[in-house]
Amino acid sequence: MGEPTYRWLESPTQEEWLAIDSLLEKYNWCSLAPDFSKVLVAEVDGEIVGISCVQAMPFVGPLLVLPKWRGTGVADKLADDTIESLRSMNARGWLVVADSPHVPKLCRKHGMRQIDSPVFVSGA
Repeated sequence: MGEPTYRWLESPTQEEWLAIDSLLEKYNWCSLAPDFSKVLVAEVDGEIVGISCVQAMPFVGPLLVLPKWRGTGVADKLADDTIESLRSMNARGWLVVADSPHVPKLCRKHGMRQIDSPVFVSGA
């Protein structure tokens, strides 16, 4: 067993992406969106033995509608067009963080689900 070497995949080949996707699938992780991901691999004798991924997960917000325009479809149209824009960028997911009683219904309507998962943040 050799020593691991480490490298960032600067411009991954299709073969490298397939190897990463295969590894992720084997351990029940979602595949990565290449346009939003940077991958550090640990390799031994050409075999990927570990990865660390930096993913630029699109963050959606704020979505704001003036009170007198709420309930008129403005929020739905803004959400629809925002989601279409994310899909055109090949985003495989996005994050919505909001403290509004209207958000859960709007997110569910657009196929999103609320998660019960640890979320950690850094920064001030």
